[in-house]
Amino acid sequence: MRRLNERGQVWIETVIYTLIGLAIIGLVLAGALPKINAKKDEVMIGQSIEALGSIDSKVYEVSRAPGNRRVVNLDIKKGTLVINSADDTVSWVLKSTFAYSEIGMTVPFGNMNVTTTEDGEYKVELKVGYRMDIRFDNSTLGEKQFDVAPTPYRLVIENAGKNEDGNIIVDFREA
Repeated sequence: MRRLNERGQVWIETVIYTLIGLAIIGLVLAGALPKINAKKDEVMIGQSIEALGSIDSKVYEVSRAPGNRRVVNLDIKKGTLVINSADDTVSWVLKSTFAYSEIGMTVPFGNMNVTTTEDGEYKVELKVGYRMDIRFDNSTLGEKQFDVAPTPYRLVIENAGKNEDGNIIVDFREA
């Protein structure tokens, strides 16, 4: 009879040790997961800055001569790219668990301005303003948004000459 009780005790100890181990793993993950997500968001913001910088360099390449055209393959994994024809800006807006810059302040970063706001979670906006006439499909009003997509967008950026004010027209469109 004694051996039967010892076997039961071994199984009870095994179950208890397993539960303790799972509880410890759960506590470690609960503490580490927010830091992991913040680091992922920081990397995504860095990639968005690179992508927006690539678009910016293509805009300046095409602005050199009328008829110039460049194609950009744009892979959006997080956030939204916004081409605002009314304000002549191109921006990338991301929701994040990481505050990339000082909250509520616009911070210059090369040609772009970075603004972080907080509303439950952080919203990071990377914006490039131009002294050119930025259009989407030759429209001077409104804005075009590109959201997360499984396949890259193909954007054509073209110098469409000058407008009546003498500003260079840079026209974006999907290929």
